[in-house]
Amino acid sequence: MTSRSTLLRLLTEACELEHGLACSYLYSAMTLKQQPDGDRVPAEQAPMLRQWAAQVYFVASQEMLHLAQAWNLLTALGGTPYYLRPNFPQNTKYYPLHMRLALEPYGERALERFIGYEKPVELLREHASVEKMTKPRAADGDQFQTIGELYDLIERGIADLPGAIIGDPEAQVGRDLVDFPDIVKVVDVDSAREAIHLVTHQGEGNQTDRADCHFGIFLGLQEALAREKKSNPKFEPAYPAILNPATDTSVEYGAPHATLIRHPYAIEVAKVFDGLYSLMLRMLGYTFTPSGNVDLRRAFGQSAIIMMATVLKPLGEALAQLPAADGGHAATAGPPFGLTRHVMLPADARAARLLVSERLAELSTKVADLAASPEAIPALARVDATLKRLEDINSKWSAAGHS
Repeated sequence: MTSRSTLLRLLTEACELEHGLACSYLYSAMTLKQQPDGDRVPAEQAPMLRQWAAQVYFVASQEMLHLAQAWNLLTALGGTPYYLRPNFPQNTKYYPLHMRLALEPYGERALERFIGYEKPVELLREHASVEKMTKPRAADGDQFQTIGELYDLIERGIADLPGAIIGDPEAQVGRDLVDFPDIVKVVDVDSAREAIHLVTHQGEGNQTDRADCHFGIFLGLQEALAREKKSNPKFEPAYPAILNPATDTSVEYGAPHATLIRHPYAIEVAKVFDGLYSLMLRMLGYTFTPSGNVDLRRAFGQSAIIMMATVLKPLGEALAQLPAADGGHAATAGPPFGLTRHVMLPADARAARLLVSERLAELSTKVADLAASPEAIPALARVDATLKRLEDINSKWSAAGHS
């Protein structure tokens, strides 16, 4: 496999997978109860659930790093960063992994799927039972059965392609622009290998260590969940969030089997969540745009990371507690992570800043209205305050005369 076109296609597929996995992990973490809930979550178990959530959030943050690392690899090979992915759910035939791409609350099914995603290319003997968790189609040419195999294909392709690295080294994004401490700038074949090994080691570990990686973390969480359920049959660590929530199930949305949120207030909160999620992606995307203004790339990169932790996280957790429909049904909603057609920010700093400022103001106003509703929960007020601070930061940056 020495075709640059094939390499770019495989890296684009890697971008979709890393992005989709990050959202899938975030959804499960957001559905975990972090406060006591009667017999379902006794008070002494609540700290444990907060620890579980922290572990899954940590894995999701590394998946976002992996997405950013794939963007650097794409740029180094002469391509451009790829930000899109299919909406949830997608069936087992969408990727050669032959596994569903889905949003589901924290539990046995979700953890089994996560372990399958992160399954090492070569399993240690004690993990042989994991093999049955995936049912991949037979490999064909450049097909892959695990994410590790996908990156192996990419690594071999870069090594085999003469003059593979053609991108401008100055276009690479490092810690100076975005708060990903481990991100690798890809400037030659050796640094490309370093970047790929970072991704695969964090995901599946190595031949002697399968514990300190995503695969090991999810195995540990699976064992802990089984242990707690055995000791307390009533144990329910997650809110009863619906599978694959969406505010739209039209053909244009691309996921006709998504579950429509029907509660009027929850729909509006979910739409705002998707709007903020899309804006965060566009801001992060500008950071990886080589021709963009360096100061603005840095500002947007920092703001995007702030939005992930202080806006999307609490808003997603709030959605996991809101009703999915009217009529007293037990099911709750959940964050859709829906992507619709949107324009990435232009390289021109003045236009990019104006587009972000306008959209941020629009969404901030909507959040303020939702926070003032009698149906609001406390998290909405905190999100409202954070967005106002981000608006203020953006206004000050604009007033400083940057263009």
